[in-house]
Amino acid sequence: MVAESDALAGMRNWRGLAPADRIAARRAQLIETATDMMATSGSSELSMRGVCRKAGLTERYFYENFPNLDALMVTVLETVVISARDRLLEALTEAPAEREAMFHHVVSAFTDFLLEDRRRGPIMFIESQANPVLSARGDELIALFTAPIAFTIGSGDYREPLPDHMDAALNANAIFGALAYLYRPWLDGTFEVPRERFDQHAVRVLTSIATVRSSDVLAPAPEGP
Repeated sequence: MVAESDALAGMRNWRGLAPADRIAARRAQLIETATDMMATSGSSELSMRGVCRKAGLTERYFYENFPNLDALMVTVLETVVISARDRLLEALTEAPAEREAMFHHVVSAFTDFLLEDRRRGPIMFIESQANPVLSARGDELIALFTAPIAFTIGSGDYREPLPDHMDAALNANAIFGALAYLYRPWLDGTFEVPRERFDQHAVRVLTSIATVRSSDVLAPAPEGP
């Protein structure tokens, strides 16, 4: 960190930008370029030289920001999934108190998030499981993203048996799978379903998944009289 600070101190402003700002701008340019390429061609087609060529940057500037291509791809995935998580958490703070209206508000916010930038869907639902590097981090991000959904939808459901931590974990993974196979064909036009009906269908599917319980399977049988 000291060496980096010393190096920046010796650099001059260029076109009104300080050295740190120029580095940040190049980093953002590499992330944006990789996002576009991952969403259209897939991570398997990515190369460091290809990203640099499309971004109009030299390899020197790539290594200024990322140690290797895997680090860049993971950064793209993290950027998309964490942004989705933050959008959901923001939606929860503004959601109505009534449960079904709350679910609909959150699902609608997520649909808006994917429609605002159609590259986000392929990266979240396809590239997150595309190769060992991305799937390892993708599994962690799936839990980060779906846990708030599972908790929110499951809250207020007091049917027996009460959920345990494994119910929550299993439901969170199932929710991610449901989201992937609902949104992917809808976003690419395979399912020609009006937005309002799609959101309502997603609400009902996710509600059904989030309230699944298996915590009673290993529970001891009640004693007889």
